[in-house]
Amino acid sequence: MKSNSKTKVFLNIGLLAIIIGVIIYVMDNSLSDIFAQLMKTSWIVVALVILLGVIYQIVEGRSIKEIASYFQKDFSTKDGFFTSCYVAFYRVISFGTGTLLSEIYFYKKKGLAVSQGVGVTALHMIMYKAAVIFLSVLGLIVQFSLFYEHAPKMIPFILVGVVLTFVIILSLLILSSSINLQVLLISWSNKHFKRKKLRDWVDKCNLQIYSLRETVQTITKDRSAMIRIFGWNVAKLLFWYVIPYVVLVENHPNIDLLLVLSFTSFSVILSGVFPTPAGIGPFEFVYLLLFKPLVGTVDAVSSLLLYRFGSFVLPFLIGFIYVLVQKRQEIKLGLHAVREEKNEAADE
Repeated sequence: MKSNSKTKVFLNIGLLAIIIGVIIYVMDNSLSDIFAQLMKTSWIVVALVILLGVIYQIVEGRSIKEIASYFQKDFSTKDGFFTSCYVAFYRVISFGTGTLLSEIYFYKKKGLAVSQGVGVTALHMIMYKAAVIFLSVLGLIVQFSLFYEHAPKMIPFILVGVVLTFVIILSLLILSSSINLQVLLISWSNKHFKRKKLRDWVDKCNLQIYSLRETVQTITKDRSAMIRIFGWNVAKLLFWYVIPYVVLVENHPNIDLLLVLSFTSFSVILSGVFPTPAGIGPFEFVYLLLFKPLVGTVDAVSSLLLYRFGSFVLPFLIGFIYVLVQKRQEIKLGLHAVREEKNEAADE
């Protein structure tokens, strides 16, 4: 028991050291340009970007709460807020590989079953992507004449982006709620898996899939809840999409708000469609492609870096503070347990 408590303490300290090391590496290599841009930007613009970024996380927290509270009544908007920041933190330090797992793990810590956590994560992703489609289509309708006149070749790409995102949503819904798919999986497993251990593992997976299907269907059957969740997701995206306008309007007072919102929404949906040159991310490539003719290279890059700060770095920093506090508490509890074990050993 004593060695177990000590091991937990050392593991937590080791994990904290690794996390800090990765953060230093990421900040030095990937985020240095963003922080350099912050230093060159007026404090009013930086304050507005931070405000919009925080409001996004609050609204995101509310949208997560609307889903998760079906299965854990005590799950609050605050919990949803820290879910989003916690996931943003692990997205950065795992270079994207730990995003979904960190979200499911957070729900597990809040008392949800793994299958429920997977269901909430799937619905969270579905509603986010549905909101992305909605705003992109709305932007295309509003700005269609401008696009048709100046960039007609972009329209098919936007439509492809919408279709691909819709296919992702449909696939997620089928995978998480189709009983036919579950029956097919069971039939295939029964045919190919004969060993008892494998059959037991398949049975456990089947129970998890069944529970996942129930989780998804519980919420999707409630239309008013779906509309509310969709509304929160549209609202949260608007707080992100308005960041480039806040940055650009200072040097370009005549820039159109709806045009900026549309271009940002197109950048999000096209980021999965455009092949990009080496050394630049798909979102960054599309964003600069759209904004450079509008405001010039310097201002386009500046607005991109500040958008990335509000949407990517800020939640990561909040998540880092949250994880730091959690790890500190775990280490304190571990040290307290070790002291108690020492006292018990001394009494004996």
